[in-house]
Amino acid sequence: MYKPGNKTLWMGRQDPGSVRDVWHQVVEEADLNVAIPDGVCFLGFCSDVGVKRNLGRVGAVSGPDAIRKAMVNLAIHSESIKLTDAGDVVVSGDQLESAQIELARYVKTILKSGSFPMLLGGGHEISYAHGKGVLDAFPDKKIGIINFDPHFDLREYPQGAHSGSWARQLFEEFDRFHYLPIGINEAVNIASMFELMRSKSQSFISMEELLTESREDLLSRIHYFTDQMDVIAVTLDLDVFSAGIAPGVSAANPYGALPHHIKPLLHEILKSGKVVSFDVAEMCPEYDDGRTAKLAASFIYDVVYSVSG
Repeated sequence: MYKPGNKTLWMGRQDPGSVRDVWHQVVEEADLNVAIPDGVCFLGFCSDVGVKRNLGRVGAVSGPDAIRKAMVNLAIHSESIKLTDAGDVVVSGDQLESAQIELARYVKTILKSGSFPMLLGGGHEISYAHGKGVLDAFPDKKIGIINFDPHFDLREYPQGAHSGSWARQLFEEFDRFHYLPIGINEAVNIASMFELMRSKSQSFISMEELLTESREDLLSRIHYFTDQMDVIAVTLDLDVFSAGIAPGVSAANPYGALPHHIKPLLHEILKSGKVVSFDVAEMCPEYDDGRTAKLAASFIYDVVYSVSG
């Protein structure tokens, strides 16, 4: 079910005489069934059905609004910035699969209009819809998805799609799907997932490599991937970060990254000029004290200014 944007969610600090200093002053609202806005288009996916099916901590259904609240007072440093809140796709009951198809359709529509979908999760089941939307929008292009995540998300799904199955679903549906996970933890991924990656001739960067390899070596491996792609989508699973700085996630990570491990890599990926969309996944406010939402907002901030010129 789709709900259009709601400007009342964007309420924040208002300094005397200030008219265009922070995001809440410029964010517009939109109904995607009426018109597609220009610029960066925020679209939430209110779902933790996939997390529940995957036996994770529920609560991510409230993630999109928690991220919005963390973004209201972000500073404006560009006259060209154009931000629109296009609302949410909300999972009705247990109807995850139909909501994913609905979200994928909106992602495709936004991309075809030339705007940039900035997707707010919600469980990582958001990324099946995200990826499908990108693949459908560019049928003749070589598509790469870069996933910052300790999990491959290649689990089987005999009882229905879930937060840990989205990459496997995309492999099964699209021959043009290429995949680079960054931050993989061997301890939480079974052997058959590594074998599936080998069978698909896909590479990955482990958490150990992310934390210990030189930045030059990491960027070389990332460039090898991005240079081969026509179009890139990026998904940031917040549980790639250590639980000490990102407690508000569906699966807390005792051995994770810090922002300074991820940001330089993301900046380099964005410099490729091939990134057409971005999602943040596994934001679970029930377990957060504000740190995780603000962390998500800081990465969104970087992406917005990179794609806004």
